[in-house]
Amino acid sequence: MDMDKKDELLLLIAMSGEIPADWIGRAVGSESYAAALLTRLKRGGLVKLRSKDGVRGYLLRSKAKQYLLAHYREDVLLYLSGAVSTNHVKSEPEKRLRLHRMSMVWIYFHRAGIRIFKSKKPELFPVLHLTPSGVPTAADGEAGGCYYGTMEWKQEMDMEIKGSRTCGVLAADRFYVVYNTMGSLMKWVPKTERNLRGRLELRFRKSREILPGGAIIMGTGMEMVQRIIASDGGMKGNLFSLDDVYESYYYVPFLAEAAIQLKLLGSEAGGNKLYRFLCGALKRVNEDRFSPEDGEDENGNLVYFCYLMELWQLKRIITLPLKRGGRIFCFTYQAEMLRLLAPSWFEVEAIRPEKVYRYLGWGQQGREE
Repeated sequence: MDMDKKDELLLLIAMSGEIPADWIGRAVGSESYAAALLTRLKRGGLVKLRSKDGVRGYLLRSKAKQYLLAHYREDVLLYLSGAVSTNHVKSEPEKRLRLHRMSMVWIYFHRAGIRIFKSKKPELFPVLHLTPSGVPTAADGEAGGCYYGTMEWKQEMDMEIKGSRTCGVLAADRFYVVYNTMGSLMKWVPKTERNLRGRLELRFRKSREILPGGAIIMGTGMEMVQRIIASDGGMKGNLFSLDDVYESYYYVPFLAEAAIQLKLLGSEAGGNKLYRFLCGALKRVNEDRFSPEDGEDENGNLVYFCYLMELWQLKRIITLPLKRGGRIFCFTYQAEMLRLLAPSWFEVEAIRPEKVYRYLGWGQQGREE
């Protein structure tokens, strides 16, 4: 979007309601510039810092809201109208942290080059029927897709999904329901999330004919993979653990280099091209999609492609009953955690994300400036 950093930051705060204080640098792409920009915005009476109950975040002042409504009305009207949570941010820590969860995803997807602003993307569920081309996809070249926060598609009738932990939906060649577990296991009610999935599938089938791709779980680091894999739901059974709500759960950490996962998930053409390239080095390719291994190399070693970090596949691999082992391929930022998780008879081999960008002909986004 062609705008200066000031307007970009103000828009992100408007959509978020409140941005975590330690995410401002990521929002504008530069920690040093963010400090100078914040000083200017605070002196100009546009933003304020709220620090309460150990939670620090930046909110808009009325002057900034008026400015955005005058210059970016289409993008902010939903978030700065009436009594919505983003327009009147409550002081309770739990409600503020909910906004922070949403904000992290807005910022990360924006920095990854995924469209988030209303003026730059189509309606998620238009009244008229649209073909899949209604959502920008990645069939030709660069990985595309759009991200929609819950306020853009939840309806008053959706009472049975009111308690869902979802932050939004990524709509590309397939659609993915996006969650943010941050640095701890999120609360999870399977019935509510199953209702959400069913409602979204019905609406996509009626309006866009886009197939479901599963769930994307965002988190603060790769260490959350170990906690999720080992989770049994906690003592009260109300924490997330792998279940059958979604066929696939993909874990994407809030690391700049991990944007490659979103690109591959959003682009069937790109994902298939990389998969075929990797399969070219195999002696045998496994066509059984219910099996965790992807094939066998020339030495008879089983090969596993784990770079998308699908959690069910990973759990099946590390709990295999036989000590046959094999080779696990992942991205560089995933390798350390996989070496900790996988039994010693597995060999973990890392792929550099920048090489995948070059091979697929994609511009590399999501990097810190």
